[in-house]
Amino acid sequence: MTLILRFTRLNPTHHRFEAVRADGSRDVREFETRSLLLHDLVHFALESEAKLRGGFYGTLAEGANYDAPREGSEAQQIENVVGPIQGNLKNEIDPARFVARIKEVHAGMGFPPAPWLTADLIGKVLERLRQLQGQWKATPFGQTMELRFEA
Repeated sequence: MTLILRFTRLNPTHHRFEAVRADGSRDVREFETRSLLLHDLVHFALESEAKLRGGFYGTLAEGANYDAPREGSEAQQIENVVGPIQGNLKNEIDPARFVARIKEVHAGMGFPPAPWLTADLIGKVLERLRQLQGQWKATPFGQTMELRFEA
């Protein structure tokens, strides 16, 4: 399952998101960059490094549109990790402590533990995210950053 993702830097405040599925169908949206780009990149880093199919990009590749609700335990597990990663990026994230804390919080809420959630994975996700952010910053206005999602 392959999904081509194009993030086009329109101006200092907005970008275009385009997802091209294997069958050639597309989902194209224009977004305010400050609010949404980082969230989408965290999803990409986590889902691609963990090879997850039930999250945002996996369901998008299967035909769901950008705004469709993601259902299922894997989608919920992914969202429950993406938010805290994004929320803690301004601080230095220690992968082992991060995973221990997430598992503790999820257990307290009755969420099943995600089998893929490891300190090694979070370390890879953070490195991938740093690379993606650098790639985006180096993308000139009017140009496109293209990524491939394969799960």
